[in-house]
Amino acid sequence: MTSLLTNSAAMTALTTLKSINTQLDTTSNRVSTGQRVSNAADNAAYWSIATTVRTDNSSLGAVKDSLGLGASTIDTAYNGLNSILTDLQNIRAKLQTATQAGVDRAKVQTEIAALQSKMKATANSSVSSGQNWISVDSSASDYQAIRKIVAGFSRDSAGAINFSYVNVDVGSIKLLDANSSASVTVPATSGQVFGSTSLTGTTAFTGGTADFSAAQTVELTITTETGNATIKLDKAALTTAAKDLTKVTTNEFLSALNNAISASTLTTAGVPSVTASLDSAGRLTFTRSATGATNTLKIDTTANNTVDIGFGAASVTGVVNKGTNATTTTGKGLLDTATGTYTAGGGMSGSYSVANFDISKLVGTNGDTDVANIITMVDQVIGKVTDAGTKLGAAKTQVDGQKTFVDTLMKANSATIGTLVDSDIEEESTKLKALQTQQQLAVQSLSIANSSSQNLLSLFR
Repeated sequence: MTSLLTNSAAMTALTTLKSINTQLDTTSNRVSTGQRVSNAADNAAYWSIATTVRTDNSSLGAVKDSLGLGASTIDTAYNGLNSILTDLQNIRAKLQTATQAGVDRAKVQTEIAALQSKMKATANSSVSSGQNWISVDSSASDYQAIRKIVAGFSRDSAGAINFSYVNVDVGSIKLLDANSSASVTVPATSGQVFGSTSLTGTTAFTGGTADFSAAQTVELTITTETGNATIKLDKAALTTAAKDLTKVTTNEFLSALNNAISASTLTTAGVPSVTASLDSAGRLTFTRSATGATNTLKIDTTANNTVDIGFGAASVTGVVNKGTNATTTTGKGLLDTATGTYTAGGGMSGSYSVANFDISKLVGTNGDTDVANIITMVDQVIGKVTDAGTKLGAAKTQVDGQKTFVDTLMKANSATIGTLVDSDIEEESTKLKALQTQQQLAVQSLSIANSSSQNLLSLFR
């Protein structure tokens, strides 16, 4: 049936054309934006999730920047510590020179003073992003003993935001502290006696091993405040400790030495009161197990000792090395904490630290004792600075690992966003071409449908 009032064919063609135009607009938008969900109207759930993940990624980007700044600050502090550690080792070597007879200690002090000044300058200039972790002022209002580096960001199921941190204990690694009015407790220390040269630097251990296959003998007397014992290491004593008596290693020698000490009277409830080890310079070191000033240690290496173990030809008998009691003192850095007091009559008076000790006027037996005590102090500080460097190294490893994780997490989040809202350009471009063709056909169909009424009117002409 043909009607002048209703053109069903044209209405159908028009509806089809409108539908095609709507699909064409949607597809064109997806091709131009690259997203199949560009606003909430496209898919409310996906849009909401993608928006939240984008926000999280922005926060993670800020975390990554924080980690970068933190890593830079750690590197600066570590480089400062490492430089100062080298200076401390040089000071230790010059102090060893000052123990020799005939050495002008005033000239040695001139060199040491230059190194002390250099250490202070290095510590004060180790600044990154306005922060200095090794030269501080603990009285300042913005001082924080624990520095926090933002290392992670997360959102729980309830939507609450949580941050994780890498904590750096500045209080335990600082070298200088401008706040001299506050106090710090210095732990008690053990008495120690150090060899003058490294064990592997001796004639007997040239190449790292020693020959005990013949009549070579190490004999020494260890004396503490509770008694003494003579320790003898020879072919018989080393048979069970060494695989090859012609090539006894330093570790085998130390094992045999500590076994002999354990078997002597220098034990309390089965625990040795003295242990032997090698320090960071490879020198043979004897250490009291107990701490405090009442615990003393003395080593005598003159009796029947045919093997040089780094103490030199002269006996060290008469030089008593004591530990120290726990004390409360001022100046809280590893370098400026006063940990020693000059012996009366040695040439100087008062207390001293690594940053300000002076050996230029130390003379006589008391002066020699002061130098020996200063050497012990420097050795202990070298160990503490080394520990501080280890802590910073561990923090740097943690920060670097977290940076890698955050970067990976951001990439995973970007992939998640892409899965939810990104359009398949190949698919959409193919669909766009098809819809354009359909649009052309729909326009032609509408034109044909509209022409049918004109054909009907021609019958009345």
